[in-house]
Amino acid sequence: MKKENITIYDIAKEANVSPATVSRVLTGNAKVRPQTMRKIVDVIEKYNFRPNSLARSLLHKQSKTIGFILPDINHPFFSTLVQKSEAHALELGYTSFLCNTMNSSENESKYLQSLVEKQVDGIIYLGGRINDTDTEQKYADEMKKVMERIPVVFVNGQMTGVDAHIVRTDEESGIEKLVELLVNLNHKKIGFLGGIEGISSTDVKTNTFVKMMNNKGLDVNKDWVFGNGFSIESGEEVAAQLLYLKERPTAVICVNDFVAIGVIKVLTKFGLKVPDDVSVVGFDDIYLAEHFPPGITTVSQNYDLLGETAINVLADLINERDAERETVVPTSLILRDSCKLLSE
Repeated sequence: MKKENITIYDIAKEANVSPATVSRVLTGNAKVRPQTMRKIVDVIEKYNFRPNSLARSLLHKQSKTIGFILPDINHPFFSTLVQKSEAHALELGYTSFLCNTMNSSENESKYLQSLVEKQVDGIIYLGGRINDTDTEQKYADEMKKVMERIPVVFVNGQMTGVDAHIVRTDEESGIEKLVELLVNLNHKKIGFLGGIEGISSTDVKTNTFVKMMNNKGLDVNKDWVFGNGFSIESGEEVAAQLLYLKERPTAVICVNDFVAIGVIKVLTKFGLKVPDDVSVVGFDDIYLAEHFPPGITTVSQNYDLLGETAINVLADLINERDAERETVVPTSLILRDSCKLLSE
């Protein structure tokens, strides 16, 4: 049988059961003996069977549940975005499963399979493998197999070879705004700290930083562009390295607000004042950015709009309505007190 032409009657024939029994398995409306269910499920999985719209309308009641897969619930970017997204999903009548992978690809695969088995209506995917600049083929194949069964929306990520619907913030524009701000404050010696090479958010931000510096006719000092993570601790580490340099930048752009907090902590510990001695800016506008002294100038990811847009796109896919293949949400500059105007 050709995979694309499979019907519940073909499933029933191969499993040696009635179409009504297949229907009961798909809808979960009546008990089916475990041995019989296993036979039917094996055939369904063999062909990656997904009923067409007519069959679904007759046979399949939506579960009205969606899944969130994210790498680290402790990170304010992910927790805030899920909170905003989940609130909007509830307004549309969807409840949620939250899958925290703890930065493990193995856990990502487990959760993907679990959400398929739970028959969620759709999946919002945040971070993890969709943030790898180079996609591993096995993960691309796994994702495509899942997407044959369930709609998936990527947020701030993509996978090579996977034709997914993507909702993302305009990170390039955010970095452009930060460079423009610092240049307008007469800074010419600007560094970029934090992140990990090979992670798309780092690569996009670093490349945009270099491009903007070149456009402004400013040199990019490679000694001022480095990082080893996204945490406060990694920010402390890069700031410590900065202290040992013979020449230091007058301003640094950090890959996110956590790194900016770590940088400010170490600079302050060793007697440097922010912004009097060094201007420090972040990215994301997490809730701590406003309250961590002196108040961090940063870029807002527009969590409300980003979460609402991702849920709306997923709901459109679930209900087989047309949806934009890629939606870009604007970022905005948030001015606080961590930058200083230099005298010319």
